[in-house]
Amino acid sequence: MAQKLDITWYGQSMFAVAGKDVKVVVDPTPPQTGYSYDPVRADVVLMTHQHYDHGYLDGVAGDAKVIKASGTFELGKLKVRGFDSWHDAKRGKERGPNVIYTWEQEGFRIGHFGDLGDEPGHDVMKKLLRLDIAMMPVGGVFTIDGEQAVRLIRDLEPGIVLPMHYGTADGTVPLQPVDEFTRRFKGVVREIGSRPVEITRDSIPTASEVWVLPYK
Repeated sequence: MAQKLDITWYGQSMFAVAGKDVKVVVDPTPPQTGYSYDPVRADVVLMTHQHYDHGYLDGVAGDAKVIKASGTFELGKLKVRGFDSWHDAKRGKERGPNVIYTWEQEGFRIGHFGDLGDEPGHDVMKKLLRLDIAMMPVGGVFTIDGEQAVRLIRDLEPGIVLPMHYGTADGTVPLQPVDEFTRRFKGVVREIGSRPVEITRDSIPTASEVWVLPYK
């Protein structure tokens, strides 16, 4: 059977990544951010930091294992690694720490950058090279902006970039819209209509592409 993932974006930085055996939810977001959804079943929940818009566990159903720290975690077939980074460009003095998570699921290398506010250190950057799927904030204000995200993509060369944490028609957090990022990105930008989006091994491009997902 071909390896595949079903990925759903719920707004802000919240994603569900479902494989054959395991479902991972990252940064569940509360209704105060403008995004509504029924509770999402999960086996594992990853929380990149402790701000209110990234840790809404009432939005998660099931007996999920919750991870909210850096380090290495073995969860059955899932191996998760969390890397320390900063929520701002002043080494956390403004908004504190942030964890970048990577994990392998159904043979794909996936990374979620949380509310990254500054380029990670060299040692962390090496561990983020050539991810198959990278979930990256692009909305500025509280994180890296579109221009910084483009530079990060150039340096890391991920396959598919899923932009997140940007301003939308429903979002209440004042962030830049996604086109502030996409107009700077010189590669392929795809507007995805399906929800969830199915990603197979054949979907992963040789050069980085941006896939803009619907949140409802």
